[in-house]
Amino acid sequence: MHLSFCIFLATQLLLYQEVSSCTDSEYNIRGECCPRCNPGYRVERHCTSGSSTTCVPCGWRTYTNQSNGLTKCFKCQECESGAHLRVKEECTYTKNTVCSCKPGYYCTQFIDHDCEQCSKHTIPPPGFMVTQPGTETNDTQFVPCPPGTYSETEMSTSCEPWTNCSKAGMIEERAGTAVSNAVCACVGQKQVPVPVFVAITAILGLLVLALICGFIIWQWRKRIKKRAARVQVSILLYMPFTTSFLLPTFLSKCNFSIY
Repeated sequence: MHLSFCIFLATQLLLYQEVSSCTDSEYNIRGECCPRCNPGYRVERHCTSGSSTTCVPCGWRTYTNQSNGLTKCFKCQECESGAHLRVKEECTYTKNTVCSCKPGYYCTQFIDHDCEQCSKHTIPPPGFMVTQPGTETNDTQFVPCPPGTYSETEMSTSCEPWTNCSKAGMIEERAGTAVSNAVCACVGQKQVPVPVFVAITAILGLLVLALICGFIIWQWRKRIKKRAARVQVSILLYMPFTTSFLLPTFLSKCNFSIY
């Protein structure tokens, strides 16, 4: 039994040596070492004892990027617009498509130097300044505005210093913040506080509304008086007519004599 096992191991070793005896420019198929096809080609027929490997070019949108013993070429990848990818380098017979991120995005996942996933560049808000714009591989870099400076817009590349009111011969009415400049006022000039301004505006608005309502009521009363006057005139004009025609009839029915 030990002898049989030793013979089996020796046979496997010989087979392994035969298989592994192929060079880097060859591939093994059914125990035969066949010449590899060049990049951009694939195997159409494997070699035999009397013929070499038959190679043919890769078809449209397929490729092989190294010498091979493949019977099918690799399919070129698509850069999905839904993933914010675009074609950086077109696919060839010897190279796969290279994808990169669309403008405004940067790559967050690489596979073999090819971008697979993109994220949108961060937009710094007011109060910050950009130190490094976003690229295809890096997000936007930014820092807060230093004390005494401000930025009012997004994506600011610099922070502006607050206005020095005292140097301008004025007083500081409102201190500057990270997103707004200091507000200065002339010496002796007093600005109406916001609550007082709102109250004055409200009172003026009510007065205007009262005047409008008063005018409407006056017009309405004027129309009522005109209608009443017209009705009174109509009655006065109608009464002599009714008296001359109806009074004799009334007296005759009541047996009155008119002297």
